[in-house]
Amino acid sequence: MMFIRYAFQTIFLAVLLINTPVMAYQDCNRASVLNNQALDLPNERAYYPQQKRLLNQALQLCPNHPESHNNLADIFEREQNYPQAIYHYRQALKARPGYSNAWYGLGETYYKQGQFPLSLEAHLYACQTDKDSKTRVIELLKDNRYAVTEEGEIINKESLLVLYDKQRRKTMDSMISNCGLKAGPVTQKQIFRNFHFDTGKATLKLGSERQLEEIAAALLQINSTVIKIYGHTDIQRFAGETKAESNRLNLLLSEDRAASVAHALAQRGVPSSRMRTQGYGHSKPAQGFSKRHLSKNRRVEIGVE
Repeated sequence: MMFIRYAFQTIFLAVLLINTPVMAYQDCNRASVLNNQALDLPNERAYYPQQKRLLNQALQLCPNHPESHNNLADIFEREQNYPQAIYHYRQALKARPGYSNAWYGLGETYYKQGQFPLSLEAHLYACQTDKDSKTRVIELLKDNRYAVTEEGEIINKESLLVLYDKQRRKTMDSMISNCGLKAGPVTQKQIFRNFHFDTGKATLKLGSERQLEEIAAALLQINSTVIKIYGHTDIQRFAGETKAESNRLNLLLSEDRAASVAHALAQRGVPSSRMRTQGYGHSKPAQGFSKRHLSKNRRVEIGVE
């Protein structure tokens, strides 16, 4: 009796193992049907709940279904639920690494959040096959837009790590070339125009804390031996001072602002021994010397070696 029972169990397991791939295949086919049903619905906000319900049912049947992950991510992106959009785009790419639609969607999600290094990296993965991704790459490469954080923006740790990681920069350089674009190497330096200083002062004002936290977190995660912090001012004169004296004071101000940022990063755990500061005054303008360029030239740059 015992032998018969074991024999029956062995046969049952063998049948189950044979049928499991077939069952999985059938489930993924059913997932594709549900995915298509979701796509057939009008692409309007009122239909998002129904679309998401169909796509979630598809993923319950076939958890690695790339189209369902991609389409669910697209809905979350349109709803501005960016963390969920990023998660599902990443899941789609995990299932299908060369899925250009998902790379494009991921790049646009990062772009809408102002995380331009991450956006550039994602779009580069689709640049050769997706013309919209190529257009976005060209835009981000122009004047190194991907490496500039403007007033009111915050660049996060993950985006900074794209630029501060040597291997990732090297991979991006290769993809730029493969995309048929001519551009210099991806910079390891981020430009910050979002630090707050009083006019003519070097003390950081309130409002810079979150950005400093993100920078410190990124710098503490890399193995760079040297962190370079550069200060830049605009060309405006100090009240009542000659041009020569204003130039001297602007140079000192740029040095002090770079040192102020370094001090703030040291307070957040970045070793002072790794940081080097330098000021350039207004000698290296980012845009030019006209009045409309003044705010563009006031900046702090942080790079790694």
